Amino acid sequence: MNSSGLQAFWRGEHAINAELQMLRLPRHRKKRALDQMGREVKKQSRKNVKNQSSTQGKRFKQRRKPRTRKGLMLSGLVKGANIRQRTKGNAITVGFKNAQMGRVANEHQEGITRTFNARKMSEQQKADWRTEPASMAQANAIMRFGYRWRERDKDGKRKKISRRYIVENLTKWQALGLLNELKHGKGGRKGGVKSWQTVLPSREFFSNDTQWVKQMAHDVMKAELSRGK
Repeated sequence: MNSSGLQAFWRGEHAINAELQMLRLPRHRKKRALDQMGREVKKQSRKNVKNQSSTQGKRFKQRRKPRTRKGLMLSGLVKGANIRQRTKGNAITVGFKNAQMGRVANEHQEGITRTFNARKMSEQQKADWRTEPASMAQANAIMRFGYRWRERDKDGKRKKISRRYIVENLTKWQALGLLNELKHGKGGRKGGVKSWQTVLPSREFFSNDTQWVKQMAHDVMKAELSRGK
């Protein structure tokens, strides 16, 4: 298990380990208690994803644009062996199977704002876009802006536009110009957008809240002490 990214852990002279040491539990019972704590973190994290809320009951912010495929947000992060635990000595660590997944989990837990810079289009690409048909992605974007009607026909009737019409009758360059005009008004914006930001809101699915951990550890220790050998 990679140590980067989001984790819940107990090690060194942390209060939980101090309590375990103070009670002078045998090694096998200490490990059993630590293993159970790790399982509780994983169990609660999966429950949070199922309920789409944090350990404190705060609902996850919905996606701005819902995905068409079924499934709960963040379900992949807590699925199966993606979330793992490791017990070593007097420490238990709960994390994710690799560095990339740990970073993704941390970004969702804490939230993050990214800034993107637009790349300047080359003259060759401009020439290509003046001849290549508009893409379906461009057609979808145009439709989302509410563009519904095209020029009147010879009978004076306005015809409803469709994605198929856009792809078959506009070039990528024309579609780009139309999108610019739809977004910024007649005449569009010269030079286009230089940079933009995307915001990933915090969705605290991972159960590392201090108060929750403290109560959970107390409950596990109480159960272990009443269990005996």
